Amino acid sequence: MKKLINFTLGMLVLTQFVFANESPREIVLETQKINDAVHWMPETIEVTRGEKIKFIVKHELQGGFDFHGFFIPVLKISEQVNRNEPKTVEVAIPKDLKTGKHPIGCQFHPKHVQATLVVK
Repeated sequence: MKKLINFTLGMLVLTQFVFANESPREIVLETQKINDAVHWMPETIEVTRGEKIKFIVKHELQGGFDFHGFFIPVLKISEQVNRNEPKTVEVAIPKDLKTGKHPIGCQFHPKHVQATLVVK
């Protein structure tokens, strides 16, 4: 019985170590111009609570603004993304974050079309 308990505890510690150190999932977002409007693409991103995410955010559009905002209020992300200078933002999706749809936008140019973060 003691060997079984020690084995179980060892597996629990190992499992926590493996999952605690797993690499974040990379998601690339890019500005795109569609019908004269700037969009963050992809337009929908699905995540799960507790997941680690590494956003790689790119603005490579020529003309127009030299920078855009990368703004996800529910995750307290508010960054400036300069043209041809990718921005990396790592975040853990809170385990208690409300499931549903949350906006991804540009805090500098509110007329730009928002993307959607879907928390499952």
